[in-house]
Amino acid sequence: MNDAVGLKERIRIIEETYRTYDLMGSRGETLSALSRFEHETRELAQTPEIDAVIRWYKNLFLQKCYFFPRAEQLLDEALCILEDADDPVLKPWKLRIFISLGYVHRARCNYADADTYLNDALDLAQSDPTLSYFIGEIYSLLGSVNLLLHRNDLAQKYAAKEKEISWNRYREVPDDASRALTYGFSLINCSCVHRKIGLIQAVDRAELETAINLFSQLKHQKGLAIARLELAEYLCDTNAVDEGLKIAISLESDFSIIGMLQERILAGLIVMKSFHKIYLFDQTRNKGEDILAFATANGLESDRVMTDVYYEIGICQYEMNEEKAAMVCFRKAARLGMVHGMKSAIVRSFSAARKIDAHQAAALLTSDLVYQDAAFIRNRVERTINPFKEARTKLKIPASTLFLDIVDFSNIMMRSDEDLTVKMVDEFIDRICLIIYMYGGYIDKFLGDGVMAIFEHGKTILPSIALNTVKCGLDILRALKHKNYKLKKHFMAKQNIQVRIGISTGEIYAMLLGNYIKTEFTYLGNSVNLASKLEKQAASHMVLIDEKTRELAEEEILSEPVPVTIPGIGETIAHRVVRLKRKIERSP
Repeated sequence: MNDAVGLKERIRIIEETYRTYDLMGSRGETLSALSRFEHETRELAQTPEIDAVIRWYKNLFLQKCYFFPRAEQLLDEALCILEDADDPVLKPWKLRIFISLGYVHRARCNYADADTYLNDALDLAQSDPTLSYFIGEIYSLLGSVNLLLHRNDLAQKYAAKEKEISWNRYREVPDDASRALTYGFSLINCSCVHRKIGLIQAVDRAELETAINLFSQLKHQKGLAIARLELAEYLCDTNAVDEGLKIAISLESDFSIIGMLQERILAGLIVMKSFHKIYLFDQTRNKGEDILAFATANGLESDRVMTDVYYEIGICQYEMNEEKAAMVCFRKAARLGMVHGMKSAIVRSFSAARKIDAHQAAALLTSDLVYQDAAFIRNRVERTINPFKEARTKLKIPASTLFLDIVDFSNIMMRSDEDLTVKMVDEFIDRICLIIYMYGGYIDKFLGDGVMAIFEHGKTILPSIALNTVKCGLDILRALKHKNYKLKKHFMAKQNIQVRIGISTGEIYAMLLGNYIKTEFTYLGNSVNLASKLEKQAASHMVLIDEKTRELAEEEILSEPVPVTIPGIGETIAHRVVRLKRKIERSP
């Protein structure tokens, strides 16, 4: 009993400490606040359970800064501590961790794992009446995730349940500000789901106006702006263009002031669509250029919302008889849709591109789409060999090479459910592909139960590219952890999937192998061979890098030397990557 009281008291202190911080400032201000929060809670973190709670709070600071990989890592560590905790005091925190993992995985376009953790959160919340107040938020997240997974029926179902629950709670105590806010956001979410699945209803406008009134009464600036944004979207889609345009224009400056950058882009997109609907093509083009410049300046050029921006710009250019420029935009929209797992965006761009050129449109559905506009050597090497030419096209380039192998894959297949293992490996490989691309890499080939990826540096070797390659390897290990969680929790598997990763940096050859009967593009060189051998020397769940990569990335990573024997080289020192350095560990 005393332990429980002590636990509650320490958690209360942490909660009160967190409430002293305002996370509405800049990224730098938020990170400074995080450092102060860490300092103030350091002594409390000596107890593992309390440390898990602190990690959850630290994840909130990082999500605000869009540092989702580090937030995910903190949540993973917190879940490991609390996964088997049955203490009633800790159950709400375990639930919060599940929900936050849903947020983080959704933000990182990892919708399948987001769905897994959110369903675990729902099961936990429904099993304990004291946790029922979380259910509305869980339904809200499940609605958005299932919308991204193209499960429209489930998205609609969850949005309706969220609205019903929040309405019942608000009706019980209408003077409770938190219940009113929750109800207001549920009305916005329900309208958003209806609009995106093509089921716009007249009642949605009335409910959005109810939400606007609630947020106005509560002086909730963020909620009011989001409700007005959804109303502007609704008005634009129902052809009430003038009214929607007026709201969207005013929201652009509002969102800029309060630092809601993605929403600022969405408001600009509504303005652009409205101009287009009333045939103001020059204004449409100008607004599109404004959005692209804003997104680039704020590092959002690859954000999910940009799929819609590129598509709308492409439609406008097509109608202005600028078909070549339109095709470029449709390609960009389709590529972003592929990276973000948005099949609807790919199909939409394909359908629009087919009106211009059916042959070029077909290229939008190829697996190479995400690389076709990138600066990879593969796309610049002449791909033909004939019996009249002896010279082979080959280029020497600086690059980092990553090899990944699933450890003991054959034995895993023999000891486990074959169909289940193949399913999880397939899901894991899908995730690997997206992670490699997001860090600027290129999958050269699949090696049965492994992958070879290349990260080109450009004209000279760059520390940033080497660091991205290491970050990619660490992210892959985290992704595997979530797949193993699903194997254990949902499929009762006893055998974990493990990988090992080897990385090296240096000059390599990009070239064609073979003759005019059969050719294959590949990368060769000592650095490629070294990465392959490091992967074979690595232990399970390890990223092993060469000395060159360590030198380039040492300001940002913590590593430890590992003596290895490399065939053809002999005894040498490689380096096991422990983790990325924290801000306070880096050189000033």
